[in-house]
Amino acid sequence: MNEQPRMPPKNAAEVLAAVGFGPRDVSILQAFASAVPAASFEAAFAARLDRLAPRAPSTIEAVFFGLLLERYQWGKAEWLEALAECWLDCLHAGSADTLAATAATSLLDGMRDALAGEHAPGRAEYDILSSGARLAQAIQAMLAGSAFEQLHHRLRAGDGLDPATGLPSRTRFMQLLERWLNRSEARQLGLLLLHAEWEPSGQHLLSAQRDRVRRLLSDAMRSVLRPQDILCSTADQEWALIMPDLRSVAQVQLAARRLVDICERSPEHNFPHLRGAIHVGAALAPEDGESAAAIERAARAALHRAVRADLPVVCFDPEMIAAMEHEFDLEREIVGSMGNPPFKVWLQPQVHLVTGRCAGAEALLRWRRDNGEWVPPPDIIDIASRLGLMPELTRWVMAQVVRIIADLDAAGIEISVSLNLVAQDLHEEDLPERVAHALAAWQVPPKRLVLEITEGALIGDRQRAAHIMERLRTLGCSISLDDFGTGFSSFAYMRDLPVSELKIDQLFICDMLSSPRDHAIVTAVQALASGLGMKVVAEGVEDQATADELKRIGCNLGQGFLWARAMPLEEFIPWVRERQRM
Repeated sequence: MNEQPRMPPKNAAEVLAAVGFGPRDVSILQAFASAVPAASFEAAFAARLDRLAPRAPSTIEAVFFGLLLERYQWGKAEWLEALAECWLDCLHAGSADTLAATAATSLLDGMRDALAGEHAPGRAEYDILSSGARLAQAIQAMLAGSAFEQLHHRLRAGDGLDPATGLPSRTRFMQLLERWLNRSEARQLGLLLLHAEWEPSGQHLLSAQRDRVRRLLSDAMRSVLRPQDILCSTADQEWALIMPDLRSVAQVQLAARRLVDICERSPEHNFPHLRGAIHVGAALAPEDGESAAAIERAARAALHRAVRADLPVVCFDPEMIAAMEHEFDLEREIVGSMGNPPFKVWLQPQVHLVTGRCAGAEALLRWRRDNGEWVPPPDIIDIASRLGLMPELTRWVMAQVVRIIADLDAAGIEISVSLNLVAQDLHEEDLPERVAHALAAWQVPPKRLVLEITEGALIGDRQRAAHIMERLRTLGCSISLDDFGTGFSSFAYMRDLPVSELKIDQLFICDMLSSPRDHAIVTAVQALASGLGMKVVAEGVEDQATADELKRIGCNLGQGFLWARAMPLEEFIPWVRERQRM
């Protein structure tokens, strides 16, 4: 009968059994550990290692060697598993594949040299070296054989390694961070979190293309790191860098700037979808946190600030935690209340500069939380955009604005109301249909609705935006170009897009009486718009002298604190009626 082939060992216990390492070997090696001083053995091991691998070990390799020399753990399956995991960390940090075998050989040779120095009896020396040989064999088998492959695949399958980059994934990252914090008591440890923001075109990359970009980016980052630094891939667009054994805080800032630089230096070759969108948050242990969770939270707060402020590198400050948690609270409230949003729509009047009567209004979003805090409208828009809730928010605001126009009609006030759209709205093909449906539901004439679009919303796919805007104009709505002059102003906008109104940003209005340049810009825009048959609305008018000068140069409408702040509908209606009696 043919003998069945023997299956290769699949775990540390099987490896030990396969080389014949048993309880007697454990007893013999523990006797060696008791008899031979640790210092003499470690010196002998280091000398042998230096002959075979004559270079200074990296920090992570030193940890591997330290674990290897834990003599009272020799022969335990848990120790061999831990040694294998640490060896994986060495490989991820760039250690040579042959170093594990070199270390195992040095271990046995170091035992022989230490025994010679202690003049051990011949029989005892033979037993110790025999057990040591079996231990070295087990180490090499574990770190190079099928058991190591099983561990490698288990870590990868269990979210230990990121499949695309081969780097430790988030789960493994937190384990590594905790381990290094426990080993870095004498020195500082740095943690960097890097976020690479895809440009709009990058959002449509196929999965394989995104993986390739992530691999290229990971390789580029590894090229500027220290040997002991550990790079991890913690999310699709995020990396973490553990920096052990810091001698100076400046090392963290230098590493962060190197990472940003390498990612941005040659985007046209390898990273065309990442240009100008790399942010890094940095934190230090133990100053900013003593546990893995605490230091990761600190680095994430710094990264959060870097992204929000569009800064390449931000180092942690304790107040960032409160700011980040406040924003997370807002996000939770918005997500949890979209069925019945806590927002209000208020109106700010637009006044005819000649007659002084109210000729229109801008609808503005307001949110007062239960604690009395007023949340700025840009923050609401920013959060809704990040959470993918803008279509739903726009739909809700549009319904409120159209209902308000109907209520104004019922009160005998026939004015137009402006509704602000964001860039994302102009990429929604069904936007014109949604506008038409809302107008029909409240029987509001389309000419009473003005849709305001900022210049920033036109950056990117301008042809598609123009198509949506033309359909809205055909529907009967007016299109207003908001904040004109603050972005990438172009005469092509005024020529090619169906715009009937320009709103000059308050940046130019507030100082036009004291700044000849601002005055010239406002005058030129007014003349150009007038020649194209467009109305002009001046924003941010705060005093009568400015209103008088705007009227003199032919501006149609003014909006600002000179007349009124934004107010709820129940206050707006009496305010308009009062102006009509003037």
